[in-house]
Amino acid sequence: MTEGRRLVRFSRNLVDNRLQVSCEIIPQAEYDEEDIVISCVYRSETRNCWFTSVDIIYLLERLAGTPFSVEEKNRIRRNLEGLKPTTVSKNRRGYEHFFQRIMDFPPPKPRNIEKDVKVFPWSALTEALKKIISKYVSYTFSLLSSCSSSQRYPSSLSSRLTPPTRHH
Repeated sequence: MTEGRRLVRFSRNLVDNRLQVSCEIIPQAEYDEEDIVISCVYRSETRNCWFTSVDIIYLLERLAGTPFSVEEKNRIRRNLEGLKPTTVSKNRRGYEHFFQRIMDFPPPKPRNIEKDVKVFPWSALTEALKKIISKYVSYTFSLLSSCSSSQRYPSSLSSRLTPPTRHH
């Protein structure tokens, strides 16, 4: 496993008009590009976990079951601005190391190209998903359990998605 990151695999289940999303932590060796997997990146300076705008758009596309146009991705980015993302850049003082960590991860890469990237606290993932999905569909959205180290296979209903594990 790459230091400072946990891979989180999501699965979706559409039951009637309810989109159920569950997740589990997986080791790097279990990563399959056919799965829906994003990175939970730990930043030691803040002792918080983060996800990138690239990962959230990828996750939304996979949950929706359709790729988004460039215009739609830009609309999503604007909608997510309300969650007050942090811009991480190689030239932004105090973020150089975090930026490089994000750039250096192997697949699945939490970025597309080497440029500034917006990151969001992991604790905002549920809100981000609900906010964007509600603009596209009239499904009821729920996350099944939380991704925690003590419960590797989610089974109960939860209103929050918490960081999968605490990184060292």
